[in-house]
Amino acid sequence: MSRYLVLDKVTKIYDSNNEKVHSLIDISLEVEPNEFLCVIGPSGCGKTTLLRLIAGLDTPTTGKIMLDGMNIDGPSPERGMVFQEFSLFPWRNVLKNVEFGLEILGFENKREIAEHYLSLVGLNKVKNKYPYELSGGMKQRVAIARSIATNPSILLMDEPFGSLDAQTRNIIQDELLKIWEIEKKTVIFVTHSVDEALYLADRIIIMSRSPGRIIEEIKVDVKRPRERTDPTIVKERYRILKLLGVEIKKIANV
Repeated sequence: MSRYLVLDKVTKIYDSNNEKVHSLIDISLEVEPNEFLCVIGPSGCGKTTLLRLIAGLDTPTTGKIMLDGMNIDGPSPERGMVFQEFSLFPWRNVLKNVEFGLEILGFENKREIAEHYLSLVGLNKVKNKYPYELSGGMKQRVAIARSIATNPSILLMDEPFGSLDAQTRNIIQDELLKIWEIEKKTVIFVTHSVDEALYLADRIIIMSRSPGRIIEEIKVDVKRPRERTDPTIVKERYRILKLLGVEIKKIANV
């Protein structure tokens, strides 16, 4: 079951060479159950820090992060995370990689659950292969299956498709949306790609350059399945690029 997430005036300050570095400033945000939220902004704006705070891998300097009214004070299986680097264990085959979190949590039917999620991402036929035998897209599917196998209520994704080629990226975006619709998860998805955010999200949070602040929230009022050339999406793309400070003459390559 998805949960209601609230960030209340969250600030994160790091110490670096005896200097205070402000990564995030006064972030307040409410995320609805089952919402697909994308976070976009320039490098160094604190997007990954934001995910780490929600995951419980780090703690705010000030402010609160709450799930159904309870403070997040550390990692939990109810918040799964997918990274850009795949992070698969090379000595474990595909099935054993997906089983890993289930083993840690003591699931007795770990094989059955792992095979179910491998089927969901279309990889049951390669369950006995090892990571070195897989393409980049297949590795990321395994990482997604591993993250959702433990049934988290919130899935945190840190630029998971950033290293994939454009065609593979588009395919896996569609697969992710199908999984999201089936599994009814809340997804918080960090990306540098405006097009990716507009294709995936119910709502987009735009952040400023460091220190990271929320400068705009955009609701994507386009029914799914979406066409990437939908006039509303094209219009919002220009709007977001302007907010990010991108010159219009350069947007063809963004």
